[in-house]
Amino acid sequence: MTARPEVAAPKQSITTYQDFLSALLSDRERFFDEVVAGTALRAKLRYAAVTIVGLAGFFGLVAGAYSGPAQALSAAIKLPFLFFATFAVCFPAFFVVQVLVGSRLRLLQVVVLVFGALALTSVLLAAFVPITLFFLITGANYYFQHLLNITIAGVSGLFGMYALHEGLSVVCEQRGVYPRKALTIMRAWAVLFGFVGIQLAWSLRPFLGDRNQPFRVFGNYQGNFYAAIIYAAKQLEKPPAPAGRQDTVPRFRGLPLAPGDTARDTTNRRNRP
Repeated sequence: MTARPEVAAPKQSITTYQDFLSALLSDRERFFDEVVAGTALRAKLRYAAVTIVGLAGFFGLVAGAYSGPAQALSAAIKLPFLFFATFAVCFPAFFVVQVLVGSRLRLLQVVVLVFGALALTSVLLAAFVPITLFFLITGANYYFQHLLNITIAGVSGLFGMYALHEGLSVVCEQRGVYPRKALTIMRAWAVLFGFVGIQLAWSLRPFLGDRNQPFRVFGNYQGNFYAAIIYAAKQLEKPPAPAGRQDTVPRFRGLPLAPGDTARDTTNRRNRP
C-alpha cells in the first residue's frame, strides 16, 4: 500500500503576543504575509506598541541609570516617545507617496508594517542591554557609554529598516499589491526617518545624563549631534585625569578649553548635554 505524502499543516494566524514575537524574530515572511492579507491587524499593532514601550523603555532605563534613578526613568519614557514621535513626523509623507506610486496597501496595513519594524528594533535594543549594563558596572566613562549606546541604537535601527524593506520585497513579489519602484522610495524614506530620529533625539536629550549636574528632563544645549559625536570620540583619546583631581565629565560643547579660560569653562559646564 502506497504511503500518502505528508502535507504540512497550515500555520495558525498570529493571535497571541508570543506568536507575534516569534514571527517577528524567526518567521517575518509569515508576519508580512498576514499583514497584507489583513489578518488581525489591530492585534498586531497593539503587540508592536507594547513591544516598543516595554523593550525600548527597558533599554532607556538601563542607559539612563548611568546618572541615577531619575535619569533612568526619564530615559525609559523618552526613548519610546522618540520612536512614536519620529513615526508621526515621517509616516504621512511615506503613505501618500506609496499610494501615488501604486501601492494597494491600506493605511492600517502600512502602519502595522512600520510598527513591526520599530518593534523589531526595540527587541534588538533589549538584547544589547547586558552589554550596556556590563560597561556601566565596570565603570566605563561618560564618552564611551555615550558612543556605545549610540552605536547600539544605530545598528538596531538599521536592522529594523532592513526588515521592513525585506517584508515589502516579499509583498511585491508574492502578492503583487506593492510596486517594485516603491522600494526605492522606501529606502529614501528610511534615510529620512533616520535623520528625523537623530534630530528629535538631539532635542530630547539628555538620555545618559551627567553625574556632576542636577537632574533635568530636557537640556538647553548648543551645537549639533554630529559635532557632539566627533568631540566625544576625541575625548576618548585623551589621557585620564591625574590622581586626586575630580573628573567633571565635560560635555559636548565646543572645543577643549585652554587652561585658565574661566569664562569659557563656565559656559561649557552650563551647556553640557
